[in-house]
Amino acid sequence: MNTTVIISLTVTALIAVTGWLIVHQLSIKRDIKNKRTELKIKYLIDAYRRLENISHRDNPNMQDFESAIADIQLFGTKRQVELAQEIAMEFAKNKTVSLDALLGDLREDLRKLVHLEHVTGRPIIVRLKSK
Repeated sequence: MNTTVIISLTVTALIAVTGWLIVHQLSIKRDIKNKRTELKIKYLIDAYRRLENISHRDNPNMQDFESAIADIQLFGTKRQVELAQEIAMEFAKNKTVSLDALLGDLREDLRKLVHLEHVTGRPIIVRLKSK
């Protein structure tokens, strides 16, 4: 075989393999980023639901409160972590706290993460009294 043909085939093969490796590495990074985002969304939705469930109730489930605050401190944005810490400190001091600011920030962030349009105003918490 001609050496030029061998060199040409070798270079072509090296370019193909290198391209495949680069694409593979980029796919791995994209998959990790997507999984991270998916996990963050799941935990923050769960935290939102737990906080919404205990908000404006006479006898809230404190384990839901503790768990939601912990999840937000782990997966939330810097602002959400700050709000969660302020809420935890205020609750420890006063035994009562408003969750509206944190719920609003979580709602806005989650809507952005799942590509939903921006909404204004604070979340409205509905509590129906049974007779």
